[in-house]
Amino acid sequence: MLLSDLMKLLYTIFILLFSITTFAQTLDGTIKTQSGEPVPLANISVLNSTKGTTSDKQGRFTLILAEGNYQLSISAIGFATQFKNLTITNNAPINLMIRLQVASQQLNEVMVTADNKQQDVQKVPAAITVLGAKQIRDYRLWDITNLTAIAPNLFTVEHGNSTSSNFFNIRGVMGFSNEQAVATYVDGVYQFDYFSAPPLFNDIQSIEILRGPQGTLYGRNAFGGVVNITTKQPGNTPSGYFEATFGNYGQQRYTASLSSPIVANKLFASGSFTYNHRGSIYYNEFTKSGFDRREDYSGNFNLRYLPSANWSLALNAKLENDNDRGSFPWLGSIEEVFAKPYQVNTNNTNVERRKNFNTSLAANYYGKHFNFTSVSSYIDWHAYYEGKGVDYDFTPLDALSTAPDQRQHIFSQEIRFASPSASQSQLKWVAGAYGFTQNTHMNAPTFFGPDYVLLDPKATNAPFTSTSLSRGNNKGYAFFGQATYAITDKLDFTAGIRYDHETRSLNQYTDYEKDPDPVVSSPKQYYKADFNAVTPKFVLSYKLKDNMLLYGSYARGFRAGGLNTNATDPAQVPYQPEHSDNYEIGWKNMLWNNKMKLNLTAFYLEQHNQQISTAMDGINALILNVGEMHNKGVELELTVLPVKGLQIDWNASYSHARYTSLLLYSADAGAVVDFKGNKPINTPPVSSMLAAQYSYDFAGSKHNLSAFIRGEYRYLGSYEFDFINDKNQSAYSLFNSKAGISTIHFELNFWARNITDKKYIAYGSFNSFLLGSPRTYGTTLIAKF
Repeated sequence: MLLSDLMKLLYTIFILLFSITTFAQTLDGTIKTQSGEPVPLANISVLNSTKGTTSDKQGRFTLILAEGNYQLSISAIGFATQFKNLTITNNAPINLMIRLQVASQQLNEVMVTADNKQQDVQKVPAAITVLGAKQIRDYRLWDITNLTAIAPNLFTVEHGNSTSSNFFNIRGVMGFSNEQAVATYVDGVYQFDYFSAPPLFNDIQSIEILRGPQGTLYGRNAFGGVVNITTKQPGNTPSGYFEATFGNYGQQRYTASLSSPIVANKLFASGSFTYNHRGSIYYNEFTKSGFDRREDYSGNFNLRYLPSANWSLALNAKLENDNDRGSFPWLGSIEEVFAKPYQVNTNNTNVERRKNFNTSLAANYYGKHFNFTSVSSYIDWHAYYEGKGVDYDFTPLDALSTAPDQRQHIFSQEIRFASPSASQSQLKWVAGAYGFTQNTHMNAPTFFGPDYVLLDPKATNAPFTSTSLSRGNNKGYAFFGQATYAITDKLDFTAGIRYDHETRSLNQYTDYEKDPDPVVSSPKQYYKADFNAVTPKFVLSYKLKDNMLLYGSYARGFRAGGLNTNATDPAQVPYQPEHSDNYEIGWKNMLWNNKMKLNLTAFYLEQHNQQISTAMDGINALILNVGEMHNKGVELELTVLPVKGLQIDWNASYSHARYTSLLLYSADAGAVVDFKGNKPINTPPVSSMLAAQYSYDFAGSKHNLSAFIRGEYRYLGSYEFDFINDKNQSAYSLFNSKAGISTIHFELNFWARNITDKKYIAYGSFNSFLLGSPRTYGTTLIAKF
């Protein structure tokens, strides 16, 4: 009886909370150009709500809003996006006049979801770079590896012909296990593994790059920063496009996208599909034929439902299938890479296969007293190699190769409560919880062929196969929260805190097989470890003017520990978490009547107990906590419209990263040595990206005909490939270009990347090296409807 009464009480409270009616006011508005012409089909969205509408032929629109503070986003094709702050009170109806400026004469005001709510990026006291859909097209960003230097102090490792790798480095913070140090989110879902995150971009609406720890707002492991990727969401306006690209090396890429309402104002659907094929860049001297090939397809599908004015439900599914022949075209030395560019000499085909499926259900409630968000997700990915996998002797010898087969199933759940969108309170807050379970399966055979004795004369038992088999279960939960209090109209103070708890367990054993002898299995071993941490964050921000923000912050970062699958000493199986202390000051500006954006950031970080893959005995590589790294630097972001039609984007960074302690095995000394003062790997001290695009509109054209030309210059300072710092890539520059014409419904462009065909080493580790992509060029046709 008591249980029945309790359920009735809870049900009554639920109904009251989610069905409270409030006073509503009518907002009438008109959207015009600067010269007074109406702007039809403009999109008016109320940020952090389900509300939105479209202007009619006279530029008029109507919204019904309850009392409170709101921010409108107004966008239209050919015009710069504007934000408009609005307060609704119990007075006469509001009539709003909004004048839009053409895009060639004013910068877009950019929306970001960095604090898990929609807001103007220039109002957020954090170092954030946001790329919108247009910028993603302008830069021709097809995958994760294209992002190097797109934001200050951002480096992505180009990992050969493999599309399965996701290696981010922000401010020198980079993971050296499969766990990421920079958290990657796709449509609100955390991607757990380097190899599980979808590396191919499909119908992307925006990419947000947050530098520094973000743990008080994000689900997991936002230790070095966050890369937040959002795909296009369907709405009331039907739209779609078809894109076809053809280029050298047999490049073909096709994308089709369609978005449409199923039930007006209630149910919407969208879907996109991309097929990509590229022929050989590398030549195999052993087979006298092309070595590599890329072939992949990916799909992204969204279903969005608005059951009421306060609720939004979104179902998303992503799939990806990669078939990469000639993955990892490595050579054993830097000298050999440059002496024989884009050549290998191997008896293996190095065929890598990867299948990835992501799905999520997001529910959002926007109420008078609070907002509520729930994100439930499931990830299933499988990566494996055909035959004997990857050639590790880099020669035609049948000596050494490996073919790991790994699979993961991941369930995660995140819930958040936040202050209501229209709140007029001085206190804004968000609090949430996150939980996950991750099941891992790994079969990793290493083939020691009959020629292995040439590499190791003591291996008289070759040929044989040693297979490491492991099954893991990781699970964890976290509670996090952040609150901002407006001390004055200009001064805000933010405080946040997070608690993490994770448990990892691992079963493993090894099979030894030598035909025709029976398989010998080592004893099964079971390991388990728990990790937890409390991480705070504090921010003080001051609004000097409406378009000028100054802030300072401190944040502590946490990255969970893990378990080594190949440790012979039980004491070395668990490796401990990393921590970091991060200090940042920033100055954000919109100047010259919104024709210039100027952001400056200075940072200092200390990384403690860094997890590094190393061999303390010079033989068996393990992940151990042996590094203390400090980094300090400055970052610049500048966007300007100096004359009509010309936009210049420039970001640049300088950092000074050094180890204050780094205990590694030295082959010369035959012992563990402290390499204090060495540089971290893949961390250029200087990086810069300069892009300039000029567009010319043909006045009087019925179809809004315009032409454009674009140039990009990327500079990277020298960076190290190993912690000993005796192998590195010297500084280099890359040039890209693009030119074309466009109308309302079509675009035709011609592009080229690495125009000078610069030879540089993109990846180097454990005596495995490969070149970055050579000169590529092609043409792209886009049909929009």
